[in-house]
Amino acid sequence: MTSEESIAVSGKIAQVIASQAPYIEYNLKEVEEAKRRYSPSELSALKRKGYLDGDFEKFYVLNEFQKALLLEQKTDEEYMRRFFRQGKKFLPSEFLSDPYIKRVKVKETRMGDFLLTNATYAKGEFFQYAMPDLSAPLVVPKIGFFTGEVSFPTVYEGNIPWMSACPSEISSMKHQMEEAFGRVLVLGLGIGYYPFIVSQKSNVSEITVVEIQPEVIALFEQNILPFFPRRDKIKIIKADAFSYLKTVKDGQFDYCFADIWEGQEDGAECYKRIKPVDDSLPQTKFSYWIEEEILWYLRQK
Repeated sequence: MTSEESIAVSGKIAQVIASQAPYIEYNLKEVEEAKRRYSPSELSALKRKGYLDGDFEKFYVLNEFQKALLLEQKTDEEYMRRFFRQGKKFLPSEFLSDPYIKRVKVKETRMGDFLLTNATYAKGEFFQYAMPDLSAPLVVPKIGFFTGEVSFPTVYEGNIPWMSACPSEISSMKHQMEEAFGRVLVLGLGIGYYPFIVSQKSNVSEITVVEIQPEVIALFEQNILPFFPRRDKIKIIKADAFSYLKTVKDGQFDYCFADIWEGQEDGAECYKRIKPVDDSLPQTKFSYWIEEEILWYLRQK
């Protein structure tokens, strides 16, 4: 199977997840019954192939999903090995212990075209918990599911989820949250997960968030910010990110995290506009949401 073929298959899986919110309805009794249908030698063979890592519940749910998509017929053994190896089973208790999820409790509130509410993943519902490794010989999606229902704050613009505190969003910012220090500039407010986590770091003194949408700022300030234990560190500025960057002086900020795009395509254009500013401010460390994916996209053009 070629890299291009794997990208095509993985893209279709992503489309199914985004458009259909597929899930596997199951219980542990069904999982145990399914396991008994495998002989010891068959289970050993699954382990040798890399399909089964000892967690049969995870294997069962992922296998039901791939069978529904006829994935084994469209790929090869190496693709399937990576599919099962990268698949993850998430426990609700672990997710609900996240400091933001644990502390921030929102009520449904609408302002203009924006709606702050709680989104839900059903038990066995599939999602991409992280971006695939685009530099790998085979590009295989990183698919996960929860073993029980979970809810998390989300902002919709119209009918489109605009930003949420879901596992994929959290993991996509992990490096930039760990790296942030000093006086931090954040381009794009979203649901406020990034400033929540970064504000609690002892090596972060202040956070300036630039957001252009007044409704998003109002939703955040009235419904989310009050839950922040270190909200004293956070300042919100209503402005266009590109216009604001023109006013920034070298040394004004120690770290900048840019997150004002939806995906690779629009992110590429924003990235190209911000990079010259990045180069002109050597005393500020710049970082970008899904930068690896944006650079991959730019190389394909």
